[in-house]
Amino acid sequence: MVSSSQTVETTIAIALVNPKSPVAIDADACSLAADLNSERAKRGVPPLTRDAALDRIAYAKGVDMAARGYFGHTDPAGVTFADRMRAAHWATAYVAENIAFDRDEPHANAAFVNSPGHYANMIDPNERRLGVAVVTVGHGETFYVQVFSGN
Repeated sequence: MVSSSQTVETTIAIALVNPKSPVAIDADACSLAADLNSERAKRGVPPLTRDAALDRIAYAKGVDMAARGYFGHTDPAGVTFADRMRAAHWATAYVAENIAFDRDEPHANAAFVNSPGHYANMIDPNERRLGVAVVTVGHGETFYVQVFSGN
């Protein structure tokens, strides 16, 4: 099952204010992963293990959105989440992706928790591994990406 990206979606163009080159914020990625596993613990669901390959997939998505000024699971050329996972040679039998554009990690995490579809991905007991990236282009203009895998 490929979750949160099965339907055709419209990509949202973002007018970034004074954008800089995309920069990863590793501390926020660690916080986002910890917050996610805290939510899983509240539900009695085992924690997810960070996966370096999934981190790279999440980072590539964050950088792509930041560099091209868009927000969406599907890029402006029509490349979908499932397409990206296949290109990375990742088994797409059970994967999901959460993305957010927010000012800081606590707000992005709250957005995920308060969105039924995103939260379902976060607490899905079939998920085993996690990739996380946080990429910013300037103050308060930050992309948050979570990639989940049942492998």
